[in-house]
Amino acid sequence: MQVYFGVDTLPEHFKGTVATLGVFDGLHLAHMEIINRVIRIAHGKKTYSMLITFDPHPRKVLNNSDDLSLPILTTPKEKMKLLSDTALNATLFLVVDKKFLDMSDEVFVRNILVDQLGVKELIVGYDYHFGKNRRGNPDLLKEKEKEFGFITQVVPLLKIENELVSSSLIRELLLKGNVEKAGKLLGRPYSFIGHIVRGSGRGKELGFPTTNVKLNNLEKLIPANGVYFTNVFIKGVSYYGICNIGVRLTFNESDLVIEVHIVDSLKKNLYGSEIEVQFLERLRDEIKFKSDKELIQQMYLDKQNCLSKVKEYKILNGG
Repeated sequence: MQVYFGVDTLPEHFKGTVATLGVFDGLHLAHMEIINRVIRIAHGKKTYSMLITFDPHPRKVLNNSDDLSLPILTTPKEKMKLLSDTALNATLFLVVDKKFLDMSDEVFVRNILVDQLGVKELIVGYDYHFGKNRRGNPDLLKEKEKEFGFITQVVPLLKIENELVSSSLIRELLLKGNVEKAGKLLGRPYSFIGHIVRGSGRGKELGFPTTNVKLNNLEKLIPANGVYFTNVFIKGVSYYGICNIGVRLTFNESDLVIEVHIVDSLKKNLYGSEIEVQFLERLRDEIKFKSDKELIQQMYLDKQNCLSKVKEYKILNGG
């Protein structure tokens, strides 16, 4: 898959493609249904498939460039990694600024989709909106088909367990700590990537040494405070772990800390290494304990719980 930033960088041979467009935050199962349809249609017509997306998130530009009130599910780097596992031929990132967002829906169709990209077939979700004040929608695209010579297909909503799959619902679930249900709608465990940094050493003092994580992208959504069963990847090696997200209530601290206790054997010095944390299950809320002893007892129970889950996951994943 080829990746391009800006319409001007797109090679001529990618014009006349089958394309989809949208923010695609999360690249969840409903998004993947749209993308797979694009790939199938393009393959059948012996042409290229392309995904057109935006960076930064339009809402971020509308609100404030420094506004972190809308945490994202997938960073541009994560999108590229996930999309590279598909059979898409190209991904085009359109640069979003105030001028771009002031463009009317009809101008966007004429100037961007038709004149600059020459799109011949568009596959969009039923709720896709574009242009100034989000006035453009699939109905407008259908209306413009004859005028501009393209075809529009609208992909209906997708429900899983009677829930409408959407980025906003997944965001809501994660902020409540429901990582299991969020993972079902995503089609994979929710994860974030960071680097291993030095912490206070408190975990080691308690007999449960932890890997402290600093996120690579501060806009990335962090699940609700609590303790989670996780799968982590460090230098290409997979480990199971217990991830604590919180402020260390027992010690009356206030700074948010993300730390992972690896339940497998891990004795290497990994400071500075990249780490990916995948959230498999929520174990419990963050609790304020009366003493170190109570905390250690609970941490031991958490570890035993995780070790039993490791056996289950290893059986499910074929060892």
